Amino acid sequence: MITPLNILLVEDDNIDAMEFRRALSRSHVEINELRVCKYAEEALLLLENWLPNCIFIDYQLPKTNGLELLRKTKETAPHIPVIILTSQGDERIAVEMMKAGAMDYFPKAEITPEKITRIFHSMWQMLETERKRIETQKELSEKEELIDKIALLSPNIIYVIDIENRTDVFHNNQIWPILGYSAEDLAMTPETFIFQAIHEDDLPTIKEHYHHLRSHVKDGEETEMEVRLKHKNGSEIWIITREVPFKRNEQGEVQQVLGTAIDITRRKSMENELIKAKRDAEEASRIKSDFLSTMSHEIRTPMNAIIGFTDLLLESDLSGESSQHLNTIKYSADNLMVILNDILDFSKIEAGKFDLEDFEFDLREKLGYLEKTFEVKAREKGIDLNFEIDTKIPELLIGDAYRLNQILVNLLSNALKFTHTGFVHLSVKVENDSTEQVGLRFEVADSGIGISEDKLSSIFDSFSQVHHNNAKKYFGGTGLGLTITRKLTEMMNGSIYAESELDRGSTFSVLLSFRKIVQPQPKPQSLSTGDFSLKGYKILAAEDILANQILLKHLLNKWGAEFVICNNGEEVIKTIADAQFDLILMDIQMPVMDGLTAMKLIRKSYPAYDHVPVIAFTADTFAESTPEIHACNFDDFVTKPFKADELIKKISIHLFTN
Repeated sequence: MITPLNILLVEDDNIDAMEFRRALSRSHVEINELRVCKYAEEALLLLENWLPNCIFIDYQLPKTNGLELLRKTKETAPHIPVIILTSQGDERIAVEMMKAGAMDYFPKAEITPEKITRIFHSMWQMLETERKRIETQKELSEKEELIDKIALLSPNIIYVIDIENRTDVFHNNQIWPILGYSAEDLAMTPETFIFQAIHEDDLPTIKEHYHHLRSHVKDGEETEMEVRLKHKNGSEIWIITREVPFKRNEQGEVQQVLGTAIDITRRKSMENELIKAKRDAEEASRIKSDFLSTMSHEIRTPMNAIIGFTDLLLESDLSGESSQHLNTIKYSADNLMVILNDILDFSKIEAGKFDLEDFEFDLREKLGYLEKTFEVKAREKGIDLNFEIDTKIPELLIGDAYRLNQILVNLLSNALKFTHTGFVHLSVKVENDSTEQVGLRFEVADSGIGISEDKLSSIFDSFSQVHHNNAKKYFGGTGLGLTITRKLTEMMNGSIYAESELDRGSTFSVLLSFRKIVQPQPKPQSLSTGDFSLKGYKILAAEDILANQILLKHLLNKWGAEFVICNNGEEVIKTIADAQFDLILMDIQMPVMDGLTAMKLIRKSYPAYDHVPVIAFTADTFAESTPEIHACNFDDFVTKPFKADELIKKISIHLFTN
C-alpha cells in the first residue's frame, strides 16, 4: 500500500504546472503535499530543508536545464527518484538523463492520471526495494560490527588458516600480546607468520594433525590439539586449539580451518610442577620405605636374639630376682616392639600394602586371651578390669581376628595407661543381626584422666599425643596407636568415635561387622613348644648373626631335628649340592651371597629341591610385598623377632600338611 506522498515539481510554465496538478489529482495516488518551484536555484534551496518522496523536473528551465538540476539533486539527495518532463521527444536526451540518474523520462503530452499512477507504483516498488536494501545493509553492517566486536573482545584466539597453502586468512588480535608482539610489529607480519611461530619440535605433530584433518574430519566435527608457539623473547607458549573444517577445495579436501585457541602456558607449568611434585613425593616415599626397611632390619635382628633368649631363660629354673629382671627385660623389649610395629604398620597403611585376612575365629576365645594379657598390668595398678560379652554373639565369626585384636589392644593399652584408680571395662554387644552377618559394638570405657573437649577432635590424628605435657609421667608410645586403630577400623568398613570429659574418663566405641558361619569346622590342634618335634627331619638354616644362630641351634636341638647352620647363601648352595634336606630356613639379608640370590639359584639349578619348602627369615616387614622377593617364590615368611610358636606354626604347615 502506497502511503501519502510528498512531491516536488520544478516547472516554469504555469499552464504545464496546472495540467500536472489536474492529472495528479485524478490519479489513484494519495498526495500529502505538492510543492512547485519555477527555478532550479529555488528547488535546490528547498531541498536543503525538505525532502520529498519524488521530484518531477522540466528539462527546459530558465538559466539552467533539467540535466544540470538533476545532477545537483542527485548530489544533494541521491536516493530520491527523479522523473524528467519535456516537450520534446528526443531519445538522445532521454539516454543522457537516464545516465545522470533519472528514474524515468516522458513528454508532457503523455502526462495522464493513468501514466502518473503507473509511475508512482513503479516508484513505490523501487523505493520499497531500496528501503529493504538499506535495512538489509544496516542489519548486515550491525552483524559484521557484532562479529568484529566479538572477535576483538573475545578472550580466546580466533583464526582462519589455509592449511593447504600454509597462510593466515584471519585472526583476531589476542594472539599478539600472548606472543609478545606490539602494534608496530604487525605491519611487518607476513601471512605465513602463524606457521612460522610454531615451535620446531611440534612441526611433525602439526603436519600429522592437519594431514588427518584434511581427509578424515567431517564438516562440523571438532578436533583438538595442544601445541607450542615461540614467544618473541624465545620462550615457549603452550596453546590448546579447537578447529572445524571451514572451506574445502575442488577435491573435497579441507583447505581452510576455523579455530579458537587459549593460552595454557600457566596450566602446563602447573602440570609440570605437579608431575615433579608427584615424582618427588614418590621418591620421598621410596626413600622413606627404604629407610624403614633398613631400620626394621637393623632393629629387629638384635631384638630377635634379645626376645628369643629372654623367652628361653624364662623357661629355665631361675631365682625370683633373676626371673624378675628377665621379665623387666621382656617387658621393655615388648614395649620397644610395639613402638616399632606402630611405625611400620602406619607406613604399610600409607603405602597401601596393609592387607586384611579373612578366616574363621572364636571371638570369646580371642577375648579370653586378651583379658589374660592385660589382667596382670591391671592388677599391678589396682584397677578393676572387666570384660562383658553379649550372649547373642555367634560362637564363630569370619573376619580378620588379628586386626580386631590390634584395635582392642591399642584401646585397652591406652585405657590402662591413663587410668590410676577405678576401672577399665570392655563390652561387646550385638548392634544389628542378619542372616549372613552380625554387627558388633566394642566399647572400651575407663575412669581415667579423660580428654579435654578441645583435644577430643584431634586424638585420631597422626603423631597426636593429647597428654604430651605429661610425657614423663606417661612415658612411651609414638602417638600412632589411635591413628592406626582408626585406619584399621575404616579398612574393615567400620567406624570409631570417642566420648570423654577431663578427669571423668573416656569411652571409645568401635562398630564392626563380621560374617557368620553356619557349620563350624573342627579347630586344628596346635602344637605347643613342649610338644613340637622335628625328629627324623633334616633342616638347613641360613643365618649370619651369631646370636640368632645360637637361638636357632637351641630351638632345633630342643625339637630333635638334624640340622646344619650356614653363614651365607654361598654356603647354602655348597651344602645342598652334597645333601638333601626336608626344609630350608633362609635369612634374606646375608653377606657374600644374600638369601634372594641363593633362592634363585636353588629354584633354577636344583630340581631336587622343587618341592622342598623354603621359609624366609626377614627383619623387613615390607619384604612379602616387594616384587623382587615375591618373584623368588618363598613358601612362607617369618618376620624377626619371631616367637617360637610362630615358627612352629609355619614349619607345621609346610612339613606336616603337605
